[in-house]
Amino acid sequence: MTAGTSRQPAPADGRPEYFAVARVEGAESVRTASDGDLWPSAWADDGQLYAACGDGLGFDLTAPWADIVVNRIEGTPATSLTGARLASGRDVAPVWTDPDRYNSKPTGMVAVDGNGDGHDELYLAVQDLRYGTDPSAFNEAPAAGIVRSEDYGHTWQAPRQPMFTDHVFTTVMFLDFGRSNRLSAQFGPPYVYAYGLDHNWRTSYDGCVPDPQDLYLARVAPQAVQDRAAWTFFSGLDRGQPVWSADIGDRAPVLTDTARRHAGLTVAGPSGGTTIAQGGVVYNEPLNRFLYSSWTEYTFELFEAPLPWGPWRHALTHDFGPYPWLGPDAAWPRHGGYATTIPSKFISVDGRDLWLQSNWFWRASTTEGRTYRFSLRRLRLDPATEPGDTVDGPRIEANLAAPGAGAHAVATAARSGRLDVLNDGRVDVGEDSWNGTPKATDHWGYHWARRKPMNRLRYVSGPYDFNGGWFTEPPRVEVRVAGRWRDTEATIDPPYQPGPEATGHRVYDFTFAEVHADGIRLTGPPGGAEHYSAISELSVFHVESP
Repeated sequence: MTAGTSRQPAPADGRPEYFAVARVEGAESVRTASDGDLWPSAWADDGQLYAACGDGLGFDLTAPWADIVVNRIEGTPATSLTGARLASGRDVAPVWTDPDRYNSKPTGMVAVDGNGDGHDELYLAVQDLRYGTDPSAFNEAPAAGIVRSEDYGHTWQAPRQPMFTDHVFTTVMFLDFGRSNRLSAQFGPPYVYAYGLDHNWRTSYDGCVPDPQDLYLARVAPQAVQDRAAWTFFSGLDRGQPVWSADIGDRAPVLTDTARRHAGLTVAGPSGGTTIAQGGVVYNEPLNRFLYSSWTEYTFELFEAPLPWGPWRHALTHDFGPYPWLGPDAAWPRHGGYATTIPSKFISVDGRDLWLQSNWFWRASTTEGRTYRFSLRRLRLDPATEPGDTVDGPRIEANLAAPGAGAHAVATAARSGRLDVLNDGRVDVGEDSWNGTPKATDHWGYHWARRKPMNRLRYVSGPYDFNGGWFTEPPRVEVRVAGRWRDTEATIDPPYQPGPEATGHRVYDFTFAEVHADGIRLTGPPGGAEHYSAISELSVFHVESP
């Protein structure tokens, strides 16, 4: 399994990072006998997970194809997952817009007892998404509605007209508040909360509608989920408290992110994707954190917040690089996906181990496989420790990044996703940061769940070609203390001479004043025509002062 290319950027508002470690696997690690994509899910009172997929067969590989399929999923990732197909196509939801140009796609699901009969109903948000062979296929979602099942997904009741129109709030993602929406009551009346996107479910690559850059929030009483008039929308804060309006025109985003990933891509493929897209929001009760999992064409994105309305902060980017990817059957698989969700049912008791679902089929190799199914991979989250917490004290001269020392390798990007190269003890194997974009800055480093004393970083450069592999100036050392990254003055032995001559498994020692930190990275502008740096080994030490 790949070590991953996760990185945690400093929050733009200057506040400390909440997570010391946020790391997702670079490829699928749990597969199922299913077919389809999207898979928004809900954990119901009967203990089962219910999920809807788009454009596939669901959990019956002999059944007919449908644009939407509802499934029941039993088991856990640690044991095994099996499923059953329950309903599909027009038995689940109508197409409210022109059926010749649009079909149904699931975007969110919640299980809650709204009618008071002692059993959950399932509510499924469905959008009309453009399809076909013209350039606008998958690039606009003009309408959406919510369908209801009172028999755990076997039959469905749908409104005759869509609840949301004119491309406004048409990608609806219910907040996953755990089994039967029970955790909602910790934040006031037990509303059903739903996040929404305007225009489209992801970047609209033909430009027929604006790209989503805002995440909106609404709430509704459990007994009125299908009553559009009962919905209210977050419209801002008044002295720190959320304000709600019945007028959707008053809505205000809880999160705005104008960042674009892989802008200026130098190889074939979509570029400049926005980080706000159809994913999922889940409440992690043990960590008391809300998590919004999103994605772009080539990255996973994670945002976190203390409350449903924020303040939201960017916590993680995992860059898989441009296509082609390596499928789950490859020797060293590396692939991302879309429609990222984190089912609350699979969150560990301490909240630190989670499972992320995503799908991928584009340019998938027939020999290396694809993940066009209910597909999971591990996500690890460790909150930052308090400044006064005990510092782990390793023996002098020990490599703090050695295997088994709890170090999680991070980088801006890694061409093959092999960050295990950084601490495998071999200088004859290297990795570089090429990702097809003209990056201004690279970094290679480590995160730990607890602070470590350190005062030396050893960098062994990697191979190069004429397109890159070096830094254009001597790289700097940055350390993370109390959730904030800062430069630390370091001497470099031998001096770093920018250019190809700095590569080829050369050893550089960066020595600095002792610091207790839970993160360290080597950073600088990458060189060459393709703007990437290279590395063979990266070690961290706490050495005796001379």
